[in-house]
Amino acid sequence: MVHVGKYESAFAGLPAYAHEALVSAYIGNATARPLSEEALSIYRTPWLGEPGQAAFYRQIAQMDQRYIQEVEARYSPRDFPVQIVWGEDDAWIALAQGRQLADKLSGGELVPVPGAGHLVHEDAPEAIVAAVLGTLRRHDG
Repeated sequence: MVHVGKYESAFAGLPAYAHEALVSAYIGNATARPLSEEALSIYRTPWLGEPGQAAFYRQIAQMDQRYIQEVEARYSPRDFPVQIVWGEDDAWIALAQGRQLADKLSGGELVPVPGAGHLVHEDAPEAIVAAVLGTLRRHDG
């Protein structure tokens, strides 16, 4: 997707069938396991049609590490429980970045989820439930 930043207008002008295929492949890369057609459709639909297609490429073209760096300076441990749940197989954002986020927000409370990608809630919803229940047990009372 690096080329999108350079050629955003060209991507925004793709024929609908090519755009849909590209969006499907992009979203499909967010999970460690294949999404059902129903789930893929839910994620894909907002990015289809003229406004959705333009918005899809615009948001990708606007991805810039400097925005992350600007906001990271404001991160600090919270005065309430924070636990970061991160897919070990996240192809979009590396686990190392999840560890950095956890260090800044929660003093390092990170739950790496084996066999899960960026969409942990699709690959391993039970890991999210377990993390929430574990946090509630530790901070109950």
